[in-house]
Amino acid sequence: MYRLKSVMKLAAHQMSGISAEIDAYLKAHHEIGWFSGAVIVLKAGKTVFTRGYGMASLEYQLPNTPQTRFRLGSVTKQFTAAAILQLQDLGLVDVQAPVSTYLPDYPHGNRITLHHLLTHTAGIPNYTSFPDYTQWIALPTTLEELIARFQDLPLEFEPGKEFRYSNSGYVLLTQVIETVSGQSYGDYLKEHLLQPLGMENTGYEYPLAVIDGLANGYQFTDDGYLKASYINMSVPQGAGGLYSTVEDLARWNQFLFDHGVRDETILRDKAIATMTSPLVPKNPDETPHLFYGYGLEINKQPKHQRIGHGGGINGFVTNLEYYPDQDVSVAVLSNVQTANIEQISQDLAAIVFGEPYSKAKVSEVDPSVYEGYIGTYQVAPEFQVTVTTQANQLRIQGTGQSIFNLYPTSETEFFTWVIDLRVVFNQGSDGTVESVTLLQNGQETVAPRVD
Repeated sequence: MYRLKSVMKLAAHQMSGISAEIDAYLKAHHEIGWFSGAVIVLKAGKTVFTRGYGMASLEYQLPNTPQTRFRLGSVTKQFTAAAILQLQDLGLVDVQAPVSTYLPDYPHGNRITLHHLLTHTAGIPNYTSFPDYTQWIALPTTLEELIARFQDLPLEFEPGKEFRYSNSGYVLLTQVIETVSGQSYGDYLKEHLLQPLGMENTGYEYPLAVIDGLANGYQFTDDGYLKASYINMSVPQGAGGLYSTVEDLARWNQFLFDHGVRDETILRDKAIATMTSPLVPKNPDETPHLFYGYGLEINKQPKHQRIGHGGGINGFVTNLEYYPDQDVSVAVLSNVQTANIEQISQDLAAIVFGEPYSKAKVSEVDPSVYEGYIGTYQVAPEFQVTVTTQANQLRIQGTGQSIFNLYPTSETEFFTWVIDLRVVFNQGSDGTVESVTLLQNGQETVAPRVD
């Protein structure tokens, strides 16, 4: 008994240390404008850490908390997929059946199955990538009007032959749910998924609805926080129209990954197994470890496989991940759309695993050293980056792009607040800068100095 108590005390001490490390990490990111939002981390289905950072409303100085509601963006897709599988459990749909079975008037409906829609292999053009999308994103629309924007366009490839991410497919699934169930998408999810699971702070955001406790969305710029551009919430539908809290998302992962709240009367084990399986490769040539299930991405990299999905919608970025080999869940919801949410999620997991992770810190550097960095660097034949200074502030600009301030983490390493970019100035034996290394979105590029 004494040994058992000692082990329990050691485990509690380790968790306490992890909580302090996570808190320090997130405080540092918030202080430099990289994060505002809420986080929850679970180990073996139990909460290890949860807390809010920054403001849900800068206008009214309301802080973010674990109970703050955030727009989810594409994290919504797994709930849409679950609703389809639930309808299949009830014998009302078949994911292998063509769309025309449920929507007989949809063009190409006899060639596209629900499985194709769920796995982004239908070939339907993605409406959020249309050139005129920003012109009507703020306008009210109906589900039928939204579908009319893409239904008559040619398919981009033969269904089932490729993976190409498409919000349009999940909008079409929204219509299937409403047609088959006879309920609105929001009402169906509330009655058949969210309320049975006790997810009282999760719901579908109807246009112009007042959502108690919903955070405002922002973007962070070199001049501070700005309100995000407006989106009419009739536009996302079942591709991205839900809101939730980190606490509710933790419960959702507890349900999916069987931590005491699994209930086959809500969704059968077989359906969840299908949903979380690597059904189609995303890009077998470039990323052979990445697959898509139903509303979820499955990353089968050798170290720390994970199942989850990210999301982004005006003013918000989100991520919900599960690491099956470590039995760890991480939910990160941010109301600053410039936050590097995927990196934050992975760093939080690394802290729990006791592994290295990136750290955010602005260092004090004598601005006089910046003079040696001024110049032009060749990234590609038709693309250069130019480094300048203004009022003791180092700045960088790519060909035809916006200019961004650079902030030092050391005398030779810098980052931007606004985009995910790190810059390292590489010095020769004589101390002069010969090139820069640009690190962005997991890519590393060395650009020689050309002036």
